[in-house]
Amino acid sequence: MKWVVTTMNFSSVTRTWRTVRSMSRLFAVMAVAALLFLFATGLLGLAQHKWPGSSVTTMKGAAATLSTSFFLDMLAMEMPQLQGQTLGATFSPKNTFTFLVRSLTGIHPADPKSLLASELPGMRSESSALLYSGSATKETDYPADFTPPPDAIRPGGGQGGTNTPAQPQTGTTPGTPAAPAPDASSKEPQIFIYHSHNRESFLPELKSKGITSPDLAYDSDVNVTLVGKRLKDKIEALGIPTMQAATDYPTSVQSFNYAKSYAYSAATVKQALEQHKQIGMIFDVHRDALARDKTTARIGDKDYAQVYFVVGKKNPHWQQNSDFANKIHTLLEKKMPGLSRGVYGKASNGNAEYNQSLSPNSILLEIGGPYNTLEEMYRTADLLAETIAELQRDAVKANAQAGAAKPSGG
Repeated sequence: MKWVVTTMNFSSVTRTWRTVRSMSRLFAVMAVAALLFLFATGLLGLAQHKWPGSSVTTMKGAAATLSTSFFLDMLAMEMPQLQGQTLGATFSPKNTFTFLVRSLTGIHPADPKSLLASELPGMRSESSALLYSGSATKETDYPADFTPPPDAIRPGGGQGGTNTPAQPQTGTTPGTPAAPAPDASSKEPQIFIYHSHNRESFLPELKSKGITSPDLAYDSDVNVTLVGKRLKDKIEALGIPTMQAATDYPTSVQSFNYAKSYAYSAATVKQALEQHKQIGMIFDVHRDALARDKTTARIGDKDYAQVYFVVGKKNPHWQQNSDFANKIHTLLEKKMPGLSRGVYGKASNGNAEYNQSLSPNSILLEIGGPYNTLEEMYRTADLLAETIAELQRDAVKANAQAGAAKPSGG
């Protein structure tokens, strides 16, 4: 009988055990770090609602983010006539590096979110972009739309007491007298104005009600429908028949759900298009949710509420709406530089359709914010009305009036 004798190298086992323990500790540290990283990026994703922005992935977006001087410096490299006309050394190594990194990778060195965008579906940078910029466009001040807390909007009357009509109206909106042009309202409307978030209001106008928080700046009386009414009246005064729907959805919709606001307003738009075949321009008027310094322009000796044109990229034909928005943006920029914040293409996540598939000439307007006054909003509405009327008249002269709005997918 043979005995097999097994010897054990305790030194080798000890070294192996130490290696395993070391690797285990390293794995544990990496696992914890990964969890913390995911937790932090999750918080960052949630914070996007309070910190809107995106990196650029289209040529339009890339061009929009270049400063004028930096762009001139680039042109001067190929066009000697421009050399010596720039104001400073904007074509610096830092600017060059930033531009190249953003162009090649879509990552903004100064924006940590862009580094994560390609890996986190909820933050994909290709979904949102600045499409057209103006003199007042700020790279990180993109339009924001926050969901109000439940107590801010109550179906029974909200912060106010009187509710607006539940059907599209060509007449008055509570809070302002009717002042349409004598002959304009009797004609078939060519422009339609409505409000998906009709109770968005303004803190300076809510002082008497004790409302001081922007999260609670919602009211059933004093709200953005007054701005739409001002816009409507001014366009009509310029000879363009216009109709406004001032529907108070929290009251008119049973079991109102704020998250379904665009579904409710879509029914309003469809009804208007069915009843009035000559509607060719459609505007959903909102107010932004950013701070005053991001929604206000000091022009001359007066303050104006700035306007941001928003395009929903979930609409498969959003480029048509973008071109339409840019026409108004360009005219407004010529008329009053600094009033328009540009044209922004909103991400395909969330709603991001904004009923714009119903017409290629439909656009969402973010005018001012919760810290602007109605007077500031009205100043902007007057200039915007002049711009819209001018565009409509030019279209008629060129026999290119939109006429009956047709589905862009048809």
